[in-house]
Amino acid sequence: MELKDKLVSRFSNLVARELGMHEWNEGKIGAGNDFIQRTVFNAVLGNKLHHSTSIRNQKAIMHEYPNKPLAQKGNFHQRYFEADNVSKGKYQQTIQSTRQPYKDGKPQLVVCMWSGINRHEILRKSQITSDWSWTIGTWAKFLLDPKSLKALPQSIPYVDNQLVAGDKVHLEEYLKVIRNAHMNLRLTIGNMLSVKYFLEAQGIHQLHYLFSHGQYRPLLPILDWEVYENTNNWWESLDMNRKQIVTELPFLESQGFYDMACNNGKPIGAKDHPLEAAHAMMAERIIRDIETNEFFTKDS
Repeated sequence: MELKDKLVSRFSNLVARELGMHEWNEGKIGAGNDFIQRTVFNAVLGNKLHHSTSIRNQKAIMHEYPNKPLAQKGNFHQRYFEADNVSKGKYQQTIQSTRQPYKDGKPQLVVCMWSGINRHEILRKSQITSDWSWTIGTWAKFLLDPKSLKALPQSIPYVDNQLVAGDKVHLEEYLKVIRNAHMNLRLTIGNMLSVKYFLEAQGIHQLHYLFSHGQYRPLLPILDWEVYENTNNWWESLDMNRKQIVTELPFLESQGFYDMACNNGKPIGAKDHPLEAAHAMMAERIIRDIETNEFFTKDS
């Protein structure tokens, strides 16, 4: 986000261009770590490589919907939903493309930039268009209660605006009341381990980074807390402790992309994203890691 030319300046393109390799970037705004796992599995097993392309609008479909209960004040996003009058609203469904087929095959290298732990996705049927799509559950503002490890009441969830109004409230409350940082961290570790061993089984080189270590480093000590299985009775779980997990996923203790940019005085955008100089620095870091691991030597 916030780059003047995303296709040119983002770190994935800089790495691919430096190494003379094909680039396919499947990033998605606001997406979480369950999205990364799902996308890696589907991209590799689909056995189809793609070119990243600039966004192209393929078609736009205008839908009308009843103004109640969806378009109650505060329950729709002004950018996408425009109320005509008190009885109905309009929504433009814009279908876009961001990639084009390249050839059959699997990637030689997968680079994962792991997101924050408090995001997750849902698959839902739009009440407006009747289409199924994966949507994000993230935060406009997130503040952590250090005692309960839940979001503080003043936190503001950002959830799908095409849910039925009542369902939207339920999802917001689920994010704020049911989910917690301990649960989210362990679920994210499951995503990471799944991707690691999947790629290893596929014989594909891999590199892993954190976008920011701010949601990881302070929480790693909770991995040593005692955890139980519980239905009617309680018994000790098999959940791994911090040492075991970090041995499997050493990048959990590494410096994040965002933090690296801040610590080196690289500009951050108005919406809090690293800009061109930070992407260039991240690209250098990835290239060094590729060379250190000797991924693309003649014998590899």
